[in-house]
Amino acid sequence: MSFESDIFRKKRVVFERLVPFGFQKSQGGYEFRETILDGAFEVRVHVAADGEVSTHVIDTDLNEEYLAIHVAQAMGNFVGQVREAYLAVLERVATACFEALPFLNPQTNRLAHYLQATYGDMYDHPFEKYPDFSSFRYPDNQKWYGLVMTIARGKLDLGEEQWPQEALDDKVEIINIKVEQAKLPELIEIKGVYPSYHMNKKSWVTVVLDETVSDDLLFSLVDNSRALVIGKSLGSGSGPDYWIIPANPKYYDIDAEFAASKIILWTQKASIKKGDFVAIYMTAPTKAVRYFCRVLEANIPNDAYRDDTSIKKLMKIELLQSFSDNEVTFEHLKSYGVKAVRGPRRMTKELIAYIKPLLR
Repeated sequence: MSFESDIFRKKRVVFERLVPFGFQKSQGGYEFRETILDGAFEVRVHVAADGEVSTHVIDTDLNEEYLAIHVAQAMGNFVGQVREAYLAVLERVATACFEALPFLNPQTNRLAHYLQATYGDMYDHPFEKYPDFSSFRYPDNQKWYGLVMTIARGKLDLGEEQWPQEALDDKVEIINIKVEQAKLPELIEIKGVYPSYHMNKKSWVTVVLDETVSDDLLFSLVDNSRALVIGKSLGSGSGPDYWIIPANPKYYDIDAEFAASKIILWTQKASIKKGDFVAIYMTAPTKAVRYFCRVLEANIPNDAYRDDTSIKKLMKIELLQSFSDNEVTFEHLKSYGVKAVRGPRRMTKELIAYIKPLLR
């Protein structure tokens, strides 16, 4: 890895910041130029339309790229001055025009965003010796359901796959996830899914986060892994699960929907399935569960029913009961172990026990 790419590692360009900083719109992207060392050299930074960054140092007298800064053996005082000034420009560009990302690969960052938006789950760093390793845990029991690592591809159990030696040395970002043992043989037949690296190969698999596995499949597998570490006490086996999902009245008039019909379509998230029960939590200023529903059908394709193209699946839910806004408040949720409702999440056993007697 070059020192330039290291500066922009785990960062994403914010295009709106480029022109105010001094970039000029060019063919295929944006261009920034700044002279250093009294005009003897010029730093050029190009940001492509897809966010890819390329940088160069040009000797202004010769109008040629100054390559000595990339030669490890070039350690003279002058080369050091050029390299230091060059890096200072890149650092300013990175600070002003880019934002930090938690992970190297776009797919890993999308997964992290999905888990936070859906469950409110954040990652942590479980190993002091390996600060780049990140785990996702189910908050109530702190069990891992995903462990993200960066390793050499050759460390994976690649089976009969043939890779050139240089590809085996490439660093890849992976996630270890829990699966049902009965499904493991068919999963490791999928390209991009392998027997687990450094974990129990009977109940865990490794997924390479390089777009080989689609987001839909990846997110579904991680949803399932999360459900497995919760355990069967909350109905995550063959019986129904009990979920809480948020509804923001600023964006969606759920009251009008249920006034018109007791059966409606709702955005499908997480691993909610037919037969599960769903409590709909009204966000601020109400901050209370208002509706309790049964899932009649899940994983319905969104064939233009919702205008938002990011919504891929819907579920059909039936209203069973309405609550007054003081029956299941956010304070009740907190007292029964639910600290936040940022996305679909399973109820705790204590909350289920509180709500069931309220059902009429």
